[in-house]
Amino acid sequence: MNAYQGLQCEQLIAAGLQNLLLLPNSPAYTIRQSSYWAANVPLRPSCIVQPRTTDDVSRIVRVLTKSDGSVALRSGGHTQWAGANDVHNGATIDLGLMKAVTYDATSKLASIQPGPRWGDVYDALLTYGVCVPGGRDGNVGIGGFLTGGGNSYYAGLYGWATDNVANFEVVLADGSVVNANPTLNSDLFKALKGGSGNFGIVTRFDMYAFPAKDIWGGIRAAVRSKGDELAQSIVEFTDSNRNNPENAYIINYTFNPGSSSDVLVAHVLVNTNGIANASSFAKIQQIPVIMDDVKMRTMANMANSYLLPSGQRQVWFSHNFKNDVRVIKKAGMMHDELVEELKQVIPAGNFSTQCLFQPVPTLFNEHSIQRGGNVLGLGDVKDNALLWLITGTTLTIDEEKIMRDKLAKFSTDLDSYAISLNLKINWQYLNYVDQTQNPLKSYGQKNVDFLRNVAAKYDPTQFFQKKVVSGWKLSNMTL
Repeated sequence: MNAYQGLQCEQLIAAGLQNLLLLPNSPAYTIRQSSYWAANVPLRPSCIVQPRTTDDVSRIVRVLTKSDGSVALRSGGHTQWAGANDVHNGATIDLGLMKAVTYDATSKLASIQPGPRWGDVYDALLTYGVCVPGGRDGNVGIGGFLTGGGNSYYAGLYGWATDNVANFEVVLADGSVVNANPTLNSDLFKALKGGSGNFGIVTRFDMYAFPAKDIWGGIRAAVRSKGDELAQSIVEFTDSNRNNPENAYIINYTFNPGSSSDVLVAHVLVNTNGIANASSFAKIQQIPVIMDDVKMRTMANMANSYLLPSGQRQVWFSHNFKNDVRVIKKAGMMHDELVEELKQVIPAGNFSTQCLFQPVPTLFNEHSIQRGGNVLGLGDVKDNALLWLITGTTLTIDEEKIMRDKLAKFSTDLDSYAISLNLKINWQYLNYVDQTQNPLKSYGQKNVDFLRNVAAKYDPTQFFQKKVVSGWKLSNMTL
């Protein structure tokens, strides 16, 4: 441990925060580090500091802004790349104990601290009979999801999850606590809706809630030969989504040896109004499947039924394309080739892949405009789009390197194909991209300039730009 890095922990102890610290080699430290979702993400901080209240966060920030050494910030710990929410040496601020979820029937706002997972949030809000737009996997955390945009099954009805935040409670770099909403610190409010961790630590998200109702949804899986039919179905769905905004649809070319030795085309169908077998899904449901788990269920059940496995090494890349079946079919064929190539260099039981497409119709951004706007930059996108994601999991470091090389080439080649057909959309979804990608820049220069101005105003010492090393930083944005 370097002297100044150990000093961070000593300074936190000297400030009376010793009861909030986890130190290396303690069982609690080991357990907490092993709780990250992706096996390639945990590093080794000199200490983990776990606030329980907003005041604790304020006191911690006041100490660490005056110390040397790096700082990381962790909410749910579900990000897939190393350095996103942990630090080697330095101090990691871990918000995992701030788990309160409450609802005010008068304001109709749900107040959510950054520590729970979305599955916990849905369960808690169900006791009040309400719900909010949130993560589709119950293990996903709160803070990164909401400050990165947040795609949900409710996007057709309510837009990006971040646009459903009515107020952010934020601890700034000087330790002060402010609220950011349309009337107080409105520039900070807008910047936090997609701007990641560049401005402060959000200690509470107040979200517009709506009455909870059972949804009709789940996963179906078809054999690979049905891929072209499913590709065409999601193009048609995306173009008509505004006519049925309560529906959500995802298709996924996937190889998972735990469930099949062949590539399958999994697909998710959801009607958030709880209408079973909605007419807009009729054509899709005529496609034969080998597995069908679509049924009536709560949102909590939906989120907790399809958890992505933890403890594996993760590689993700993402792009956006115009809504055109050619790019889906191309990706499907490339995925077939990828799986065969991987089988030659990694034992088939040691890896899995997903090649997903999700609708991003212009409808989503129209909801954002109605709520005062965000900084994602989707107002410049005039076409209905498809959000593409490729993921690969492995078990060892050497396998991860192989996977990374393969997926990086896949990402580049598919992007080049889209460009050749004028199907490329220059926008990236921050919560999906690899650390080598450039999501903040994809928001457009106007939004980048705005974010920089807000960061300079609320963080003039650049604590969140320079010392807090995790997340997507404006200061690290490549030109």
